[in-house]
Amino acid sequence: MRILCFLKAILDPEAPPGAIRFPGKVESGDVSTVLGPFEGNALELSVQVAEASSGAFVAVAMGDAAQDVTLRKALALGAERAVRVDAPLGFQDPLAVARRLRAAAEAAGGADLYVFGRQAGDWDMGVTAGLFAGLLDLPFVPLVQHAEVSGQSLRLRREIAGGYEESLRQTPLVVSVTNGPGTLMRLPKVKDVMLANRKPIDVLQPVATEPTLELQEIAQAQVTRQGRMITGDTAQQAAGLAAELRRFLVTGGGN
Repeated sequence: MRILCFLKAILDPEAPPGAIRFPGKVESGDVSTVLGPFEGNALELSVQVAEASSGAFVAVAMGDAAQDVTLRKALALGAERAVRVDAPLGFQDPLAVARRLRAAAEAAGGADLYVFGRQAGDWDMGVTAGLFAGLLDLPFVPLVQHAEVSGQSLRLRREIAGGYEESLRQTPLVVSVTNGPGTLMRLPKVKDVMLANRKPIDVLQPVATEPTLELQEIAQAQVTRQGRMITGDTAQQAAGLAAELRRFLVTGGGN
């Protein structure tokens, strides 16, 4: 089975407070990029399906050279090839991203299975995989936690409200992968990491596409907290607390 796994590096969420600033745009200074958490789940599922089907997977990312950290991880875990669609760092219109990834997929010769993370760990929009499936006119199964190969079909278990759903799906299809015990990304061997650092990464120029969504401004939310000290004995404190709760219910928390 041939697999295309789409990855994304994000600004390190463990960066010290204040290292990433939002004065109308994102300023990250020297903050490094790391593989997004759900992309790690997608990568693990791709490895599992490739091994179970005696197939191969290709890793694809879109962005500048900061994305190479994700592609090197994929190479260390057995990716046959790594492809980066060149694009500037920062917010990208999801539909434009899906169109450019479709072009990259077609250039790579297509696949039986297209694997995305549930959502990017920075903008958390979670719509690119579905848009991509729509552009290719393929079935889309979101929130997958487990995949079992059965010939050219996949038995998928996905997360739904209150439990799980299992289904048998014919390929080709598109899935997005969520976190779970079975999609925790394995650690590559040191030898494989060293070999991956010497392998080439193919860089493609993106297809021209007009953005349908533009980011105008971003700012950090300003949170203010207020408190009142309720004094007196136990009965007075209880009465004061009850009065505050009634006031909150009436005013919706306003002063």
